[in-house]
Amino acid sequence: MTKGKPLTAPPKASRTLAGIKDWHVVSAIVLLTVIFFRNIIFKSAFFWEDFMYFYYPARNFAAVSMAGGELPLWNPFTLNGMPFQADIQTALFYIPNMLLTLFVSGGKLSFYWLELEIVGHYVIAGVGMYYLAKSYGLERIYAFFAALVFMFSGYAITRAIHQPMICETAWLPLIILLFRKMMKEKSAVAMILCAVVLGHAILAGFPQLTLYIYFLLFLTFAVECIARLRSGGVKTAFPVAALAGGVVVISLALAAIQLLPTIELAPYTQRAEMTYEKSLDGSLSWPGLITLIVPKFFGAYGAQGSDYWMQGSYGQYWETVVYIGIPALVCVVFASLLMRKNADVMFLFCVVVFSLLYALGDSFFLHKLFFTHVPAFNKFREPGRLSFLWTFAAAILAGFGLRQCVEESRIAKKSLQKILFGVALAGVALYLAVQQGWLQEVRGADSAQIHQIASSATTTAMIFILGVCAILFLRSRNALSGTAAIALLFGVQFIDMHVFGFDQNNGTTNPDDYFDRTASIVTMVKEQGRDEYFRVNSRAGNAMLLDRNQGMIDRIFTMEGYSSLVLQRVYPPAKDRDHVNNLMNAKYYVDVDAQRRTMSLGRSTTYVPRAYMVYHTDVIRDDAEQKAFMSGDVFNPRSTVVLDDQPEVPLTAPDTTTPPPVKISSYGLNTIELDVTTPKKGYLSLSEIYYPAWKAYVDNVEHPVYRANWNLRAVFVDAGTHHVSLRYESGSFHRGIWITLGAFLLCIIGLVVLGRKKQPKEPAKGVA
Repeated sequence: MTKGKPLTAPPKASRTLAGIKDWHVVSAIVLLTVIFFRNIIFKSAFFWEDFMYFYYPARNFAAVSMAGGELPLWNPFTLNGMPFQADIQTALFYIPNMLLTLFVSGGKLSFYWLELEIVGHYVIAGVGMYYLAKSYGLERIYAFFAALVFMFSGYAITRAIHQPMICETAWLPLIILLFRKMMKEKSAVAMILCAVVLGHAILAGFPQLTLYIYFLLFLTFAVECIARLRSGGVKTAFPVAALAGGVVVISLALAAIQLLPTIELAPYTQRAEMTYEKSLDGSLSWPGLITLIVPKFFGAYGAQGSDYWMQGSYGQYWETVVYIGIPALVCVVFASLLMRKNADVMFLFCVVVFSLLYALGDSFFLHKLFFTHVPAFNKFREPGRLSFLWTFAAAILAGFGLRQCVEESRIAKKSLQKILFGVALAGVALYLAVQQGWLQEVRGADSAQIHQIASSATTTAMIFILGVCAILFLRSRNALSGTAAIALLFGVQFIDMHVFGFDQNNGTTNPDDYFDRTASIVTMVKEQGRDEYFRVNSRAGNAMLLDRNQGMIDRIFTMEGYSSLVLQRVYPPAKDRDHVNNLMNAKYYVDVDAQRRTMSLGRSTTYVPRAYMVYHTDVIRDDAEQKAFMSGDVFNPRSTVVLDDQPEVPLTAPDTTTPPPVKISSYGLNTIELDVTTPKKGYLSLSEIYYPAWKAYVDNVEHPVYRANWNLRAVFVDAGTHHVSLRYESGSFHRGIWITLGAFLLCIIGLVVLGRKKQPKEPAKGVA
């Protein structure tokens, strides 16, 4: 062998590991997932934070509702009532979520099934990345390494508690695999399959990642289209453009059942307007790039507690995580040697660089440029989430880099050793700088603790850096075989990510115990709820008797809640908390004793019924004037209903008539039936949140639903006895159903037709 020159013999490691089969890798991916999430799978730990506070209550509510034969378009149990299906993060029509309906037992969905669904998506992510990496020309073992890096990356690990994010992330490799196949082979079948997978991924419920996926597809298409224009002109580029357009149109059509109601909901939510300043929440920073090497330099925020000391918004830790493991990062460095020779590697490096620079938010110009000039990018905050694409591209590059530095034929010994020396030297220099306190932010009394956190994390990182360099150095000296070096690097990578994130999601609170702690209160409220409809105000400041979304689990009407798409008008203006509670039909409220630091459930005697008649209207169109009037001493919701638009029948004369009670004959998620007897014309005032999808029918004749008392509903009712029906009838939802069903049917027909065309014709049989 000539010193310093690449070998020309077949790569030894590839020959030795050629016996690995696809099923071996898939089985290994499943096994490693079980090992990593063993505490979750064997019920000794539990997912925490948003999993317990939002996603489990939402999935339980959806699954139980559908198991009972009711499609939950509206959720009356949270935040006084709000759209459910239209909130895209409820992911009602995402198939794995729909399958949870099969596991409802005793009127409840066990949280364990949802945990298993989440863990299963790590397998989907790993298997998808494995086959995608193979499509880039990587041998099975290196494709396996790419899968390992992707599925157990810092980004993926910290997103287990954010179900829609990990679910949508899991499908990205398969989407890109089919998209690339479509472009290379000009395959209509691949186009349809890609659109189906993408459309289904959209239904997982995280539109920000959807935008980033479309952006990556656009970049992939643009590079391919430019290459075809240069080589063959418009004739070769046009078919690819048509197929790419087909993916976009079909995928959006398949997801229309979710997208159209969400678009209808968006203007009514508190996130309808996104300022540039707000969009910067969750930005990476230049100092934060140190977490590429030392992931817990600033501490961590996980199920076991927090020692995170970097400034930023809540969730800064997991919004900006960019760690993929020291072995993977070193391999990415070696992959850079291929940029001039391999167009795919060059493209992936461009994605890596762009993603990191965009994630810097206001520390670099890219985020502001896209926020200002590129449609849809101004709708989201947390620029750090684009590390989603950095993780994806870096995982594939890690596969290339592993092959590059392990295979004897790929790189000269001298070059390899120089790079390893540089990496090791950089690791030692970083370690010494941190030990001297040069890189830590000094914060008075906290400086010693900060130094300890940063120093400990850097020591761990240096151990992994030196370990990886030692393995590759021994390989360069032929002291290790290629197979042994690969096995060791696989082991170090898994151990590295295990050290980083094994405890990240291992919460100690059993969700069943958490929600059962107030069982006596829930039992009492539900028992009284048999005779009348009323709400519970279970929160006063930071004092909470019930969890924010517990209403969805126990099916009690609560004024509190937690959702990313909260309506703008949740609570009406009033002069004090008691008046808000009364107007919102709150029979019970949390009563806090500040001196004794205790809280109990108080009972109101002045709350209005869920539905009642009023015979006087006051039209106030200006929001400020309406707030002032309702917050004053004059307003009495039992005698006056405040409207913000001129009604069909104004009732301006003062009236003190005491109306007979309104009977609610049935109350469902999407329909409320009432029997009304009134001696004269008036307005049925309902302590129900106004939303335009709600329609009213008086004796089967549609009547307008007015926004009343700031955020509630009112319907005109003439004198006499009437049956009033309120129904949630969203035109956008019904249009979305037909568009989705039509697109799905066309996909099936297209696949059948194209499949028949590809079948070889049987030769004609001769006559006997």
